[in-house]
Amino acid sequence: MKRLILPLCAALLFMFMQGCAPKSPPPASTLKTYNTEKDTTNPKLTKLVGKNYIKGIVRTLKQEANSSLWNYEIDGIDKTNGKLSYVNFDHKSVLANEGDLVYASFDGMRLTEMFVIKAVKNTTYTPPLKKKSSAKKSSSDDDGGAGKRNKSHQVIGVPQEESIKLN
Repeated sequence: MKRLILPLCAALLFMFMQGCAPKSPPPASTLKTYNTEKDTTNPKLTKLVGKNYIKGIVRTLKQEANSSLWNYEIDGIDKTNGKLSYVNFDHKSVLANEGDLVYASFDGMRLTEMFVIKAVKNTTYTPPLKKKSSAKKSSSDDDGGAGKRNKSHQVIGVPQEESIKLN
């Protein structure tokens, strides 16, 4: 029995030692340096690269004095799926007004499409005024006007004749 246990223990010890030994030398460590100082450029005004989209509200729309270009500033309201949070660009025509909800796509710094989702109307809303009557009507004189509901408006006559024509 001793003859069987001794070689078995030696084999297990040898296998244990082989499993713990490194098979290849570890890779040389690489030194990475990170920029710890803050960038001085405004991240909102960085150049656009590739295909970009924005869904937002047009904050300002100004015409540049020395050219015929219109300057748009759009604040993004939907930032899912990599949409932009802010865009500032120039275009040759007026595509939307201030306060409009828009969806725009860019190819680099060039505007490819702009859709107005919801336009803001510039007219101010004035609620309709009710006419005041000079004398109050009594409830017995009421003629069942537009605001009142009574059975006389709901009566439907019975049809007198019915015919079916088959071709």
